[in-house]
Parts: sequence; structure tokens; C-alpha cells
Amino acid sequence: MLAASRSLSVFTRALSARVLYAFAKGPLAPGELEEALGWAPQSSLRAAVANLTELGALAQGGTAGGRSHGAPLELTEAGRELLPVAAALERWLGHSPGGPISLEDPAAQGIVRVLTAGWDSTLVRALAERPRSLIELSSEISELNYPKLKRRLAKLRSTHLVTPVETPAGRAYEVSEWLRRAVVPLALAGGWELRHHVGQPIARTEVEAAFMLALPLIHLTEKVGGACALAVLTASEEGESPERDVAGVAIEVERGEIVACRAGAAGDQPTWVLGGVSAWLDALVDGRTEALRVSGAKPPLALAVVKALHVDLFRPYRADAGELSAQAKPTKASK
Repeated sequence: MLAASRSLSVFTRALSARVLYAFAKGPLAPGELEEALGWAPQSSLRAAVANLTELGALAQGGTAGGRSHGAPLELTEAGRELLPVAAALERWLGHSPGGPISLEDPAAQGIVRVLTAGWDSTLVRALAERPRSLIELSSEISELNYPKLKRRLAKLRSTHLVTPVETPAGRAYEVSEWLRRAVVPLALAGGWELRHHVGQPIARTEVEAAFMLALPLIHLTEKVGGACALAVLTASEEGESPERDVAGVAIEVERGEIVACRAGAAGDQPTWVLGGVSAWLDALVDGRTEALRVSGAKPPLALAVVKALHVDLFRPYRADAGELSAQAKPTKASK
């Protein structure tokens, strides 16, 4: 399981989103949670609470209001910081090509399940680079046999995450614009896992996939041009003591249009921007670039690309995240 999948998988379970939102308003005893949600299957409710507790989003504490219904639970710091992830996922689902979908809708659970499965199998990484045929995907993704790969691709198509295209060589598949925009909840979920030591470290394949998904969506002025690298210091997956590794993409820009984007080759570019995962998340999510190192022939080019990633992709999600987070003020017991 790659980074982001562990936290996003919470929302593939029934009631998890409703339970998280309910606790955003304050501590709740079991009976009060049932009242807040209205009727809900007890088995699903218990599973949702157990899953959020196991993830570290809920813990005992706080003082529930009203009459006693048992020991109350409340959002932990990790739980409060999971709310922006939920908000980003909710906003992304709201722009589904098939019509807006609520995070609490059973259909959302299936879509998130398909998204995380495609992310984990590196199927999304392969298609983010360029359209590929089923035969090409089968030769490149060794962990999935042909029938399983075919089924997974069919699910990506049925959920509007991948679309078929005709090429001179025959039918191929490419990522949809909607899947490209999934980079926001994926990045926020990966950052959440990094901060709270959940799941796996962010890997090279994820960095490359995220950049290749996001970059076609940004807008640059016609004055912007040149070549540069966007490089991220990640932890190598080799050995018991992970070493620092540089992952990223090299891009070429002509008159504000990205005309080439390829994985790696960061060291060969005349201009580059480099930082750790946390520094990049600060830049993308909050627009704070001071922790990134920018060097080379055209620093303004690199900074313009970073700013466009923030403005065009991540900034629209901040209002939703801020509204939810404001509802989840820490109680005295959780401070």
C-alpha cells in the first residue's frame, strides 16, 4: 500500500465520513453519536468508530453533553487534521463527471476504493505519463496479472477516472481530467500520513505520478519559458535504514505551455527547485515556498510553476478545509 491509501481507505467504509463529521462538533458518547447520526446499522457504526480509532483519529476523552451514554470519544489532533483530507475528497467528488457525489454516499466509497487501488498498483502512475494500451500496461505492471489488470482498468473507466482513446497503434487509455484533480486529496492524504507516521513513506513513483497528473492543469503566462526540474527528497525504499533519494520530473515550457514532462533527469536541468516532502506540501497547499531551494538559470520559471500548482489546484480547497477545521476546535482534554 502506497502513501495516501491508508488514510483514504477510511472513506471506503460505510458511515466513516458521517462519524468523522459528527465528532468535528465535539466529544460524543456512544449514545449521543447514534442520536447525532440518526438511524444507522450498529455493525457499520461500530466498524467505522473502530477504524477511525485504529487510525488514531479518535480516542477516549473529553466531556460529552447531555445525559450519560458511556465513555465519550473525541477527535485527536490527527483526527482534526484528517478533516481537510475529507474536505478535499468531498470537493473532488462534487465535481464528478456523472454529477456531484457526497462523501457520505455509498457510490463515493466505491470510487475512492477504485482510486486507491489504481494508485497502489502504479496503474495511475503509468497512465499519468502517457496513454497506454492494455498490452503495454500488462508488460509494465508486473504485480497484476492480465485478467486482474483488465478488471481494474474497467473499474477505472466505469468511474470516469480513465477514458479510452484511439491511437495509430489501436485503442489506448488515458487519465481523465477528473483523475488529474484527484492529486489534491491524494497529496493531502499522503501529507497526513507523513505527519502522523501512518502507512508508508512517500515513494518516487508517487512523486512522479503526482507531478505528471497535476502539471497539465496549471496556467502560466506567455512570458514563462525554459526548462526546469521539480525535485523532491524522499526516503529510498531500499534497506532497513532508508536513505534520501531525489524524485521528480523535468519539464520544458514554451510561451506558458508545458510542452514536455518526463520523470527523473532532475540533475540535467539548467534550473531546479528542490525540497523535502514537507517543504513541497507547504508550498503546494499553503503557498509557502521559503523551505524550497531554487537555483539555476531561471529561478522565476521554477517559482512560477510552483505558484501555479498552488493557485490552480490546491488553493480552491483551502476554504472547505478551513471551514471544517474551524468546527473542530480542540477541547481542554485534548490540548
